[in-house]
Amino acid sequence: MFESQLLFGAGGDGAEVFSPWFPRQGDNAICTLEVVRISGASIQVELFTKNSEDTGDGALVTPASGTGDITRTTVGRESNEWEGGLEELVRYKFTVADATTKWVLFRMLPPVWFDSADAS
Repeated sequence: MFESQLLFGAGGDGAEVFSPWFPRQGDNAICTLEVVRISGASIQVELFTKNSEDTGDGALVTPASGTGDITRTTVGRESNEWEGGLEELVRYKFTVADATTKWVLFRMLPPVWFDSADAS
């Protein structure tokens, strides 16, 4: 979905990069970050959503787990689930923290989309 990218930190506030918008394919999503290589940095992934007629960066979506967004400082995978509140379009915001000499090589795996079940 979002192939390997190399991002460098940008000092105290970190470097922020948004992915392109892509269409929502279900009520809920499980998104997975895979860190391929990392050099002392920290990467955070947040999910934003909006309708196609809306302008701006969209609205931040809170993960279902309540444990916060995806954050990783080592090689490996980390997933989180977002339930409901997703509008027509979604995209990621990647923030790489720490000094400018730190970096991370990462990718986002394709989201797992699923609809909410109604048992009533």
